[in-house]
Parts: sequence; C-alpha cells; structure tokens
Amino acid sequence: MGIVIRQSIYSSIISYAGVVIGYINLLYLYPKFLSTEQIGLFRTIQDAAILFSPCAQFGLSQTIIRFYPQLARDKKSSHSFISLMSLLALVGFALFFLLFKIFESSLLAYFQDNAPEIIQYANLVLWLTLILVMVAVMEAFSRSLLKTVVPNLLREVMARLFLSVLVLLYFTETISFDQFILGSVISYLIWLLILMFYLWQQGELSLQTNFNSLDQKKLPELVKYSLLSFAGMAGLILIGKIDSMMVSAMIGFSANAIYTTAFYMATVIEIPKRALSQIAMPLISRAFERNDIKEVASLYRKTSINQLIIGSLLLIGVWINLDSLFALMPKGEVFAVGKWVVIIVGAGKLVDMLFGPSSEIIVLSKYFKFNIVLILILAVLIVVSNNLLIPRYGIVGAAWGAAFALVSFNAIKYLFIYSKYKIQPFDINTLKVLIIASIVLTANYFSYRSDSIMLDILWLSALTTLLYSGLILITKVSSEANELYNRGLRILRGP
Repeated sequence: MGIVIRQSIYSSIISYAGVVIGYINLLYLYPKFLSTEQIGLFRTIQDAAILFSPCAQFGLSQTIIRFYPQLARDKKSSHSFISLMSLLALVGFALFFLLFKIFESSLLAYFQDNAPEIIQYANLVLWLTLILVMVAVMEAFSRSLLKTVVPNLLREVMARLFLSVLVLLYFTETISFDQFILGSVISYLIWLLILMFYLWQQGELSLQTNFNSLDQKKLPELVKYSLLSFAGMAGLILIGKIDSMMVSAMIGFSANAIYTTAFYMATVIEIPKRALSQIAMPLISRAFERNDIKEVASLYRKTSINQLIIGSLLLIGVWINLDSLFALMPKGEVFAVGKWVVIIVGAGKLVDMLFGPSSEIIVLSKYFKFNIVLILILAVLIVVSNNLLIPRYGIVGAAWGAAFALVSFNAIKYLFIYSKYKIQPFDINTLKVLIIASIVLTANYFSYRSDSIMLDILWLSALTTLLYSGLILITKVSSEANELYNRGLRILRGP
C-alpha cells in the first residue's frame, strides 16, 4: 500500500492544482467571457467525444491494465504489447467511424429542436474522439507501468491551462469562437503527443510490429476480454455523460452550461478516488494474478475508508461554501440555479467513494462479465429516468438520475463481490467517519458568518478542516491518516 499512498499523494496534489485551474476556468473565465449558450455548446462537444471514445476503443484501456502483467514479461514484449494495443485502438476507431456515419442523421436529429448548433461540429467531435481513444490507451499503459504523475500533470494541469489561454484569446478577439473550439481539440492532441514523447524518453514506447514476443495463446483471450469489456466501459461512460447530452437536447445549451458547471463543482469530491484507483488498479490486477484475495481485501478496505475520509471533508467544504462561491461567480445568480445539482451529485459521488474500488475488483476478476451486464442495465435505467425526470424537474431531475445510477450501481457491486469472495470494505470505522461528518456539517450551521464572502470561505473552511481532521485523528479510523500525520510532525521537528 506504500506505493499507493506515495503516488496518490503526488497525483492528488497535481489533481487539486488542476481543480484550482478548472474552477478558475469554469467559475470565472467561462461565465465572464462566454455566454451560457457558448459554454453549453463547448461542454456538449467535449462530452460527446468523451461519450464516444470508450465505444471507439472497444474496452482496450481495461484490457491493457488486465493483461499487461501477463504479456509484458520484459522490455521487448512490453513494446510489442503497447504497439498491438495502439493498432487495435485505431482499428476500433475505424469501425466506430463507419457506424457513426451510417447512423449520423438519426443521432444528430436528436439535437435538432433545442441544440441544432452541435450539428456543424460533428466532424470535430469525431477527431476529438480519435485523440481521446489514443490518450486512453497511453494513460492505461502508463498506469500499468505505475507511472501516473506525468500523465496526471498533463490531464489535470496542462490541458486546463491551455483552455485558460484560449478563452482569454477569445476575449481579446485574437481568435473567433470557432477557433476557440478548434484550439480546445488541438490542446488534447498536444497532450497526447507529450504523453507519447514522455513514454518514449522513458524507454517504454517503441514502434514494434513483430508481435512474436507475446504469448500467442493469450491473444484470443485478450481480444475476447476487450470485446466484452467495451460494452461495460461504454455503459459506464454513458452513465456519467448521457445526462449532460440529454439536458442539451431536451432543454438547451444554456441549461447544460448551468448543469455541467454545477456537476463540475461536485467532482472535486471524487478526485482522491481517481488518484487512488489509478495506482490501486494495477496492484489489484497483480494480486489476482497471484490469487492473493487477502491482498485484494486489504486494498478494498483501505481504499474505501481513506476515500470516505477525504470525500466527506470535501463534500462538507463545498456544501458550506456553496452560496459564497456562486456570489463570487460572474453571472452567479444564473448559475446558482444549480445549487441542488451540486449537493445531489456530490452526495452520489461520496457514495461511490464509500464503496471503494469495487468496479476495479470486478473488472479485473474472473467475473468481469457481470460488470458488463450490470452497467448496461444501469445505462438503460439512467436513460429512462432522465427521460422521465428532466422534462419534469429540469437539471435537478438530471442530478437525481445521476445519483440514482451511482447508488444502485455500487449497492449491486457490493453484494456481488461479497457473495463471490466474502470480502467487503466496511467496518466500525466507516460508521465513525459518517458520524464525524454529520457532526461537523451540523456544527457549521451554528458558526459565525461575517459580511465578507472571502472571510467566510476562509474561516469556515479552516474551522471545518481543523475540527474534522482532529476528530479523524483522535478516533484513529485510518492507520494511513495517522501515519501521515506523525510523519509530518517528524518532518516539522527536524532531525
């Protein structure tokens, strides 16, 4: 677990730096210099490509994580492995491209009434999809090598800084809005090229067209796993992104701008989950390779409690400062309509963190087929629920649909893992953390509030962090948290 903690700390620092930049972009620069319609269109283009990319890559990112320990026995086979995965990704995109063109008119007709502007950007969405497919392959390869810091730096910091520059260039009329959209796609391409250059410099990436160094007996199993898992990955992304697409199509770009902004405000809660999962996933894969279920159970439990601790603090922090954040935003009164979207989605994200790396455990186990069936069922449920809730409750209905999907998804995964392996992530410490979070959230309603927005944010955030952290350390609910605290004290005291 030491490598998980160490690299997840680095990844979390980078991720939160990216969150700061992302918050500046989404909560200040975009509302200040773009109209809500432009923000909604921009986010719809991004979300469409993110939605399409797992379909186009046919589940290869999961396949890389699962089969790398089995097929990459040395440097030569490692080079052959990633070359094969890259080739398969390009073939997968080519098949997706043909299918898209066949059904293009039907797909675009869905947006004709409330968001027709997206139609002229259809080809750009396809280019962005191709770039994201290759990014996913290279990032999965990096995670398999336990190299997560540089990929995270590119994803969380560089890409967002590029967007900051682009929106400022648009504001100064140096570029048009169309060029802003095109520039955002180019930023993803730059991200991909830098990531490939980094892997090449590390000696991990090489153009290898001879695949004889790979275990040929494993390749049919690899292709079968990829074809099966692609449905699961597509369904998972569908659950996460279809809501914003449906908001655009059913209400319009302005509503999607408010919804996606509120949704992003809630995603700060799940950053520790992303950081921990990126490192835990290859370790879980290796544990299954050794049939070490005890190690899987340990990663399951430790990841769950640490995600819950950090996620609870972040949800409380966002909740108590929400009115202040909207007050500081340009056009804040417009975006404040999404307040309950932030809270509902944030609570759903916390539940997702509470259940730990359950998806990773199922995907990397011999029962991976179950994950596919489950995700597809939930994808259907969220589409149906959004069709019922969005027309009646607007963006709040979309938030309830997203939360419903997360809670249902995790509850069923929990029951399945327990039935197959008799392991689960919860103990008395889970209950203690939930009680501590409830106490701290309640205490904030009795806290002093001044007339200064910034003073309130600083004061309430500091008070909440001190009270929450103190209770977590006193109750010793996480040995890792107490170990990090003691290590920090030793560093401060010096030699």
